[in-house]
Amino acid sequence: MKRLTNLLLAVMAMASSYAQPKLLAKSNPGFSKAIETILGDFPYNYKHIKGELVVKDGDHERFASTVNLPGAESCLVGFYNSGLDTTASWQAVMFRHEDFEKAAREYKRLYNQLSQCKLRMVDGSVYYLSGQYEAADEAADFVVSELKIQTADERYRDFKVELEMLYELDHWLVNINIVTRKKDSDMRPDWMADN
Repeated sequence: MKRLTNLLLAVMAMASSYAQPKLLAKSNPGFSKAIETILGDFPYNYKHIKGELVVKDGDHERFASTVNLPGAESCLVGFYNSGLDTTASWQAVMFRHEDFEKAAREYKRLYNQLSQCKLRMVDGSVYYLSGQYEAADEAADFVVSELKIQTADERYRDFKVELEMLYELDHWLVNINIVTRKKDSDMRPDWMADN
């Protein structure tokens, strides 16, 4: 009986060691860790991951992100210097190609990766990104899938991760945008409220 138990334990250990590389191949730990770092800095307007100024255009400034997603073409932190909204945004250009099918596959792959990402809070609680996948359609110029974190933490109330695929001149772009999206009615100045 002891030999049978040892044999079963050995077989189970071998099976789990063979399953482990497949599991790691499915998810990208570097991608997940980078997303977790970005999500964790969201309440601080990305001040801990803001690098050098790249572009200043009127009220809008873009800085290089010190946290980059594996495979990203560029990662930027953006600020609008507005009296109504002082929140920052984070954007990664993830894929660029003229072929719709290739862009759609990358868009779906990135959605699956994002839906496996999590945010670990200071108290040890863990929240996963969740949302509704919107399938890409070649007849539409753009599609956006939104993911959110379901937490009682008020800092994440208007928080969204937007995975977008859009057509631009002669190619498709796939971007990840981590933003605050408030309702338009919350953003209007008082003098517009009566209209």
